Amino acid sequence: MTSPFLVCEFGKSTLSNLVKECFGSDFPDIFKKKQVDYIFRYLSDLNANSVLLEFEYVDKDYLEDYSRYYVKRFSSIGHKCARLHFFYWELDHRRIDDLLAEGDSESLTSLQQGYLGFMIVKPLPRTFIGKTCLRHYDSINENAAKKALTRRYQVNLFGIDLYIDSIAFQEQDKVVSACATTSIWSALNALAWRPIRSIPSCSEITTNAINFIEGSSNSFPNKELSNKQILRALDVEGLRHHTESLHRVRQDELFETVKCYIDSGLPLILGADVFGVSDDNTLTLKAGHAVSILGYKIGVAEQALYVHDDRLGPFARARIAALSDFACPAGVTHEWGLVLQEKDDEGKWKQPHEVLVPNFLISATHQKVRLPPSYALNTCNTIVDVYEKEVVRLGLESGSRDFSALQNQLSYEVRLTEISDFKRSLMGFKPERVFVDTDGNEINVSAGELAERQAEKLRFLTGSYARFQWIADFRYKARPAFTILIDATDIPQGHAVSAVLIRNKIEADAILELLKYAASPKALQAIEAVSQSFFSSFLRRLRPSDDGVLDHLNRTYGEPRAPRYLKESEIRDGQILNNGSAERFYESIDESLEAKFPQISLDDENSYLIWTIDRNGTLLIGEEIDKMGHPCLTGFKPARIAGELKRTSSGWIINSKSGRYSGDYTNTAELLQNALRRFQSIFHASRDHLSIEPRR
Repeated sequence: MTSPFLVCEFGKSTLSNLVKECFGSDFPDIFKKKQVDYIFRYLSDLNANSVLLEFEYVDKDYLEDYSRYYVKRFSSIGHKCARLHFFYWELDHRRIDDLLAEGDSESLTSLQQGYLGFMIVKPLPRTFIGKTCLRHYDSINENAAKKALTRRYQVNLFGIDLYIDSIAFQEQDKVVSACATTSIWSALNALAWRPIRSIPSCSEITTNAINFIEGSSNSFPNKELSNKQILRALDVEGLRHHTESLHRVRQDELFETVKCYIDSGLPLILGADVFGVSDDNTLTLKAGHAVSILGYKIGVAEQALYVHDDRLGPFARARIAALSDFACPAGVTHEWGLVLQEKDDEGKWKQPHEVLVPNFLISATHQKVRLPPSYALNTCNTIVDVYEKEVVRLGLESGSRDFSALQNQLSYEVRLTEISDFKRSLMGFKPERVFVDTDGNEINVSAGELAERQAEKLRFLTGSYARFQWIADFRYKARPAFTILIDATDIPQGHAVSAVLIRNKIEADAILELLKYAASPKALQAIEAVSQSFFSSFLRRLRPSDDGVLDHLNRTYGEPRAPRYLKESEIRDGQILNNGSAERFYESIDESLEAKFPQISLDDENSYLIWTIDRNGTLLIGEEIDKMGHPCLTGFKPARIAGELKRTSSGWIINSKSGRYSGDYTNTAELLQNALRRFQSIFHASRDHLSIEPRR
């Protein structure tokens, strides 16, 4: 029996010969392809030492392409592919045999730790690089300056469970796909919520983009997709797409948008014109092209994008280049372009031979996300601009005081998230008890302020919000200050700011108090006409709203609570019993408590009334008949603080003894004092003889 796999030392010659071992000696030298050369150098940078060839592998994507087109070839080799696996460890055939025979868990764990990824080889002599998932460089994602999207791909190698965190890459199959098709395919792979097996093959994407007629012969061969066809392919996948022209966009604006999307876990498709670079740095237009943007590198020294380019390879670095450094043809109005960086065999960067001049940017998001990030970014930029202008104005008005230290201190980051994930992240947030002011002095936060911050957190966590939110985290002097939530499912004409959450009171107050009344209505109108932002919606969240009756009742008598439980004596035939003795008091009456409730005996522990204040502020009083307690008084409806009313020789007393309603308020004593005033206002004839029962 022929072995189902081969193991070799990683190298150019071994790679080429392994592929020929699969498909015969007539298969071309794979290192004549730029993509293989790139992948080899990429794996060399990851210190690959071994490669394992899996002879027969059925790939879902190629199987779909084969059934749609290649099966009808007279000279079809077949539907089976091969798969190459790459490892950091030095492996041989015997070690793999031992792993398969013994299944030692420690050895399997070690194998996973050294797993660098895989490449599927299709039986197509010219475009054989199929689905390829390689570990990205360790330097990516190790700090905030570099980030690239990944998802986990499960791999089963003869029963050995492996995985690789990557985004799938493949080269353009010039028959069933165009460069735009493969960029769409990689972008779909980068959407973490999409099950991997639900991602369509390139032939399916092309068919969807060209037309909706199954089996149409007009789809293949395919050379390129138009913008409209790219969007149509995304439509078929049930995705919301946003398109942005890049003809007049500055490079910092591009990176701000890219960072926002990548931080949100969302890929981008970049359309560009490819210009060849001659020896004298003259640019010559070659063709249109599309790549998938999957990461970024930001910093003062260099800015770059990480892209999947089907003509080169996965996670290729595209750095910004000033077009003034080149001789550009007439009609090129851009100030910058992207240079795809390649290394030579010694690991040094080559001189650029092509420049990509961006034309458009397409994002793919969940269908509920109506608002692109530009509205959130514009809102944040407007906040920063207005704040900076106010600081300058204060400096000019004060004359003697220098406000320059307050400038250029406000920064932000924007990302898209689901409200459930954001609430989950907020669970661990606790307001700081001690703040350090700008002079370095420690300030203790009062108990009242801590309670208000905690109440704000509770109100937010229990509030109802749209599923998708643009989250803008603002920092002041590198410290968290406040967070703005913008409803991503809203419309441009809406009031989309969902909430403003204080993260650090000292820093937030220094900014928000300055912004509250910074802009007049006329100035606001002018700002929003130009910026397409939600700045006025943000200000509306800052300015105190008029409290309603319910807000007053919540503060005074506690927020409504459902009764914690029911006793058996309070239910009959599945129905809650009604306490017929209940009386409702809406306003002051002339009768005294003695005249209203003459049945209550003096100094008798077993003679008392029960009371509660309902959701609408009505005072309910009744007898506890046949063990029917507070829930039967309210009909099991939510109510506020509740307790007992007793008569003593010194007067009437109330308490908060209600395990069903009063048990979980943190400020019960304060609420009971307010309830006493309510009793005194209703029974004014007994006002001087009403008090709170002393604690025992």
